[in-house]
Order: sequence, then C-alpha cells, then structure tokens
Amino acid sequence: MMNHSPKHFQLIDGVFSSDQARQVLGAIVKSKIDYHILENHSAGERSGILNHSKQRLQSLHAIDTELKALFESARASGAKLKVTGNIEITLIE
Repeated sequence: MMNHSPKHFQLIDGVFSSDQARQVLGAIVKSKIDYHILENHSAGERSGILNHSKQRLQSLHAIDTELKALFESARASGAKLKVTGNIEITLIE
C-alpha cells in the first residue's frame, strides 16, 4: 500500500535583493505562464474548447504584475525581500 501523506519541499528560503527576487520568482511565474499558454493552445486544437488554463493565465498575469510592483517598490527603497516558497505534493489515486 502506498503512503499518500503529503511530501513537503522547501524550494526557496532566503533574503534577496529586489533584482535577485525578480530573477528567481520571475522565472517561476514565466515558466507557469508558458506552460498554460501551451496547454491553452493544445486544448483549443484538440477540442475547440478552452480549458481552465485560460483562467489560470489571467491569474498568473495578475500575480506577475503585482510582483513587478513589489520588486520596484523594494528597489526604490533599497529594501531586501525575504522569500519562502514551500511545495506540497500529495499522491492522488
């Protein structure tokens, strides 16, 4: 029998300059946006119906905009950013 308890991974944990945080988090958000663009395009070709990727894209673009504003604010004030990113994965059968 498989253990289905969640597995936790600490992906990011540190204090970053605004430029460093922008590079790290920007790469993650860009990767997710690229994934959903491909998924959205692929779903449209397969069925002519757009799936949840379209809604997720809107959400990711909003996150990207908010992060850019936060990074700019930190850069302008010279503030550092404490970033912690945890991932939780649970097997679903």
